[in-house]
Amino acid sequence: MQPKYTAKKRGLRYSLSLCCAVLCLTAGPLSAQRVQSDHFDQLPDLGSKAANYLSEFEAEQLGKSFIRQSRYRLPYVYDPELVDYINRLGNRLLEVSDDAGEDYEFYLIDNHVINAFAVPGGHIAMHTAILTKSESESELASVIGHEISHVTQAHISRKLENSRFDSWLALGALLAAAAAGGAEAAQAAFGVTQASIIDRQLTYSRSYETEADSLGIRLMSRAGFDPKAMPVFFKRLLDESRVNESHAPEFLRSHPLTINRIAESAERVRAYPAAPKQDEREFLLMRAKATAGYAKNKAQARDLFLEKIKNDDNSLPTRYGYGLALSENGEFDKAREVLDQLSDDYPDHVSVRLVQADNELDAGNIDKGLAQLKKLYEKQRALGNNMVDIYYANALVLTKRHDVAIPILREAIANNKDEPYFHILLARAYGETGDNLGAYQHRGEYHYHQGNYQFAIEQYKRAFPLTSSEYQRARLAARIEEVENELEIIKRL
Repeated sequence: MQPKYTAKKRGLRYSLSLCCAVLCLTAGPLSAQRVQSDHFDQLPDLGSKAANYLSEFEAEQLGKSFIRQSRYRLPYVYDPELVDYINRLGNRLLEVSDDAGEDYEFYLIDNHVINAFAVPGGHIAMHTAILTKSESESELASVIGHEISHVTQAHISRKLENSRFDSWLALGALLAAAAAGGAEAAQAAFGVTQASIIDRQLTYSRSYETEADSLGIRLMSRAGFDPKAMPVFFKRLLDESRVNESHAPEFLRSHPLTINRIAESAERVRAYPAAPKQDEREFLLMRAKATAGYAKNKAQARDLFLEKIKNDDNSLPTRYGYGLALSENGEFDKAREVLDQLSDDYPDHVSVRLVQADNELDAGNIDKGLAQLKKLYEKQRALGNNMVDIYYANALVLTKRHDVAIPILREAIANNKDEPYFHILLARAYGETGDNLGAYQHRGEYHYHQGNYQFAIEQYKRAFPLTSSEYQRARLAARIEEVENELEIIKRL
């Protein structure tokens, strides 16, 4: 009997992360010609952006710790296509920034409430609602550019200095509790502290918001996006909040928005040159994927795309979204018809082929789905693209083809050792093939990257007696010492 491909396999879309090469469409040039002069873009005088409270090292440690801990509590999106798209979009803005001197990471969180936040160290997270409710790629870029500017201008550190650090101390206590393995205490603390972080630490003043708007608009223009999208998107958010005040977007609470501020940004963008025509194809496809793949009401998402088709929208993103929504709603036969036709029309489109294989796996056609993924995997590897690797390895592990999955996962970890999902997949594969040493080690890495340092150390120590060489023991001992030292640093912070 074939192993059941259960809902757990949703890792194919919900529990993966790998930043890699574009397979199908491009987001346009990574940099546009810079505006020759920004003299018209007068920014408020807020003094030096270099805050004294957080050193670069402290910002990096606390930022990483927050992301690691929040991964354990919040539904981060780990789909390779979506994560890669958001990071490429963010990097397109970073490349034209005068101030971004550090590595940034961009994240998606599965949440239908519009919100975004940034933490020190260059970590920027957005709810999926930002993607699904943006009407253009420039609108999406406006939020990313705004958040980048909060980081480059050290607004968080300034805010902490002015508020006597109470929110940050609360965050530090949370991270210390979580890192030490106090799961129940950390769970309770996170519920309280997260509100404090978002509502107090990340609630910016009007002057900070104006500065972030101004710099975000500048980044958009330099990167080739339409700066006018920022006031348009913010105005729509404000209008929606007035219609339904009880469900105002969280973004408006942590980023105070007024008619005057929108008017100021609308006036500011008039001074910028007209934006070139945008290639929206990849944006529309990724928006369709997020809309269909992360919908709370699967039938409603299906009907949304079907209505577009009835209104003569037969574009690739709409048909793709419809096929994916059908599959998500359990209508596998109908989804197959739609996706087969789509794949005939776009025979080399990787996104379509991935959903096609996923639909077969969902329908219980394990061999067919795996065969489709294997063919796609081999073709893309020959082209030098590695994004399909993790989709294929994920399906192999969840259908107990561990011997084939293990080398793929080991290579993926060699290229991206900080991705927790790779480690938990490999831990499962090792455990089910009897390699307990490998299972404990990678389970430890998974918990380390999830912010549970003490539990990670426990896994490493369980692995230690299973080592078979002095080299293995030395490496493992060094890793235990490294994590213990990092835990002590976090506790002191």
